[in-house]
Amino acid sequence: MSESFEIDGQVYLTLETVAEVFAVESVVLHEAYVTGLLGPGVERGQRVLLAVASLDRVATVVRLHVVLGFDLDTVEVFLPGASA
Repeated sequence: MSESFEIDGQVYLTLETVAEVFAVESVVLHEAYVTGLLGPGVERGQRVLLAVASLDRVATVVRLHVVLGFDLDTVEVFLPGASA
């Protein structure tokens, strides 16, 4: 189920939708979000929204963590501005 929201002129997708796009479990992205690796998001109730502009960063996290198997602490080393 794809959901998008416009907030302050930016388009946001639910974390679940982003997980579908990258063919990963949403829990993988949620863990990365909680550690700050996906950058800032917007929390609406139980939902986490990620800006479409941050999808390159999400792709990098997925590549490093899921595809190459690095743990999230190691992924943080590769990402500038990670707030973990």
